[in-house]
Amino acid sequence: MADVAVDGTMSPLPPQPQLFQLDPIDTVEPWQQELVDCFQSLTVLIAGRSQVEVHEKLQQKASESMRSHAELVNGLIYGILTVPSESNNYFRLLNIVSRDGFGHAVGRLQQLITAHKFAQVQSEVRTQLFWVLSELVKISAHGVDQVLLALTRQVRSGDVAQGNVRLCRLMLQFMQTNYDWLMGFPVLVATTAYMFGRLVLDHSRITDLRAQECELVVRLLRERFNECSMVGRDLVRMLQDVAQIPIFHDFWHDMIYRPRSISPLFAGIEQLLRVPTPRMFLANRVTYDMESRLLFILEHLPATAFSRNLMWFVQRYLSTPESESLFSDLIRFIVGVVHPSNAVLASNVVPRYVFLGGLLRFIRSQVVAANAKLALFYDWLFYDPKVDNIMNIEPGVLIIMLSVDKYTFMTESFVEFLAYATDAYAPTHAVAVRMSVGQAMQDAVAKGVVVSIMPVYEHPRIEVTIRQSLYYLFPQLVPPVVLPPVPTDAELCEAGD
Repeated sequence: MADVAVDGTMSPLPPQPQLFQLDPIDTVEPWQQELVDCFQSLTVLIAGRSQVEVHEKLQQKASESMRSHAELVNGLIYGILTVPSESNNYFRLLNIVSRDGFGHAVGRLQQLITAHKFAQVQSEVRTQLFWVLSELVKISAHGVDQVLLALTRQVRSGDVAQGNVRLCRLMLQFMQTNYDWLMGFPVLVATTAYMFGRLVLDHSRITDLRAQECELVVRLLRERFNECSMVGRDLVRMLQDVAQIPIFHDFWHDMIYRPRSISPLFAGIEQLLRVPTPRMFLANRVTYDMESRLLFILEHLPATAFSRNLMWFVQRYLSTPESESLFSDLIRFIVGVVHPSNAVLASNVVPRYVFLGGLLRFIRSQVVAANAKLALFYDWLFYDPKVDNIMNIEPGVLIIMLSVDKYTFMTESFVEFLAYATDAYAPTHAVAVRMSVGQAMQDAVAKGVVVSIMPVYEHPRIEVTIRQSLYYLFPQLVPPVVLPPVPTDAELCEAGD
């Protein structure tokens, strides 16, 4: 296809970017076209010149203005990513022209990595991406750790498709090769351990990859436990899920029985459980594309019109058996990261508890359902009003309270789970856990999340055993259950007469 030029001749359209595998209906974003345009200008600029002439020309242009500098960097980055045979030459030229410590180059890589369509990045471009990041590590370019943090989010949980597995391998190889560099960035250390610890669950049939993941995670945990502990209580949740794998089992045993052998500063597992997981770690297992689609629903769609979008989301991301592990990560994200503004709370936008209730109904496995409930109520078990956020508690409170009329079975199942988890999740700390659960609900009432839990306690369809569980969990908020007296033998005989 061509355009008609002013003189009536046909001029070709500008070349299309080669970064993504785009469908015909996909639009090319301006920044992508800018990169390819800059690359075309670069190739014209250096064509037919000697190496010395190229250096002089690029130095001159880079010094003209920040815009000229940015255009050169754009072109060189695009060339590195899309023309592997010339990548060494382009990177050498990038070293020559960079005037900002590679800040603009790193920013362009960040833009590519955080793109919602990252899953469509060409396979060869992904390979080149890790190559240029390794080269930037060698010259100690600033900001590469932030690029890697963003890139960890694009390795999807619950996805064993070839492209995602290959991305996982590339990430693993990068971390292994640049392990000494990795040690200089505590947040990236913790993120890497948590990310691969969650991914291990997906790779039971990819034994070589799983073995390497396990080795890297345990190495990070043993050599840099203080850094990894910043993940907080969700690090324990991750480790419990993989504790039956021998290499993790040994580490788990040391955590429980020999905590000082892991770190002189580690007093025991309760120390971790009392640390709320920072939002950046909860967000890590949700890609930028997933996040944007979830936020669109939870910030814009009314409760009467979100079901179709939820169905689409489930079909897109949760339709395979392997993807079931993603349910709990999505729930942790919605509970701990998506905190609606007051304006959203006061509107008719679908509440989080309604969305979560809808999401839970797509779960078919009892094991996955139990993990999902744990994800929903995890912060209750170790709630401390001094450090925990009531917004992490709110969805669980509302799903118990406001499901009782229409979905009584859901309310009952959640109460049963809470009562069970209170005693069984950390048996040696059961008393403290029950106090935390009770404190969480008391704070929810005190802060107006609900006025009282008596409507559930007194609901006619709630079984007596559930009322007993409510009293067991929240004795400050409901009265003890008074059971009718058991009739004596004489009373039974008299009734029979």
